[in-house]
Amino acid sequence: MLEAKAIKRILDAKTREVVGWLYEWNTGEVAPFWRAGQRDNVVYE
Repeated sequence: MLEAKAIKRILDAKTREVVGWLYEWNTGEVAPFWRAGQRDNVVYE
């Protein structure tokens, strides 16, 4: 069974608005989940 947990928030680098979350799957894979489409200028917190 696949499971994932949010490990970091993805923030817009300029506005610091949350634009997504970084998830880690129980397989070890890490993947982003975007609120409204992928962004380029981001920071992870």
